[in-house]
Amino acid sequence: MAKKKESTKKATKKVTEKAVKVEEVVEEKVEAVKETAKKKKLTKEEKAALKLERKEQAKKKAEKAKARKKEIAQEKKRLEDEIDEIYESIKETKKNIKNEKKNLKTAKKELRKDKKNTDKKAVVGTYKNSIRSLKKDIKDSKKNISKKETERSNVGKNPKDTFFGDVMQEMHLVRWPSKVEVAKYTIATLVFIIFFSGFFFLIDLLFLLIQKLCG
Repeated sequence: MAKKKESTKKATKKVTEKAVKVEEVVEEKVEAVKETAKKKKLTKEEKAALKLERKEQAKKKAEKAKARKKEIAQEKKRLEDEIDEIYESIKETKKNIKNEKKNLKTAKKELRKDKKNTDKKAVVGTYKNSIRSLKKDIKDSKKNISKKETERSNVGKNPKDTFFGDVMQEMHLVRWPSKVEVAKYTIATLVFIIFFSGFFFLIDLLFLLIQKLCG
């Protein structure tokens, strides 16, 4: 009887020890699960923070781009106003040339009548010189217009800009699709291809049957 009691005590001790060990293992696993859950929560929070940062950066970039566009528009408008002013000055100089030519004609007529006047060449020369100077002003103003137009076309562009640089700038503005969108589009295209391949296959079979029946 004493031996049986001792054996039962030993068995109960072993069972209790095993139960304690199992409880410890379970507690460790629960703690590990809790830690992983905490880590996951932290990563979610970090993702949210990153999203907010990206949104703020995108807003700042958009604001900078808007301000830059405004500056470019103002600069272009200023240059356009200057070009319009130059065109107006060219019109005025052309009018002055016409007036000077008229004055020259009238002066020549008067000089023909007044045969005593010895300074005919000097009078005609003054009119011709004024016309030449006015024509030179028109040429200079036209050159200035071409310069202003090139400046207007180059507004907002860096002098070191190249074709590939422009392409890269445009590619940065491209909105790339997410994984979900790519999956949706691929599934849609596959369904579209399968449907129409089956549809045309059936039509081909129908035509073959009609050909056999007619033949």
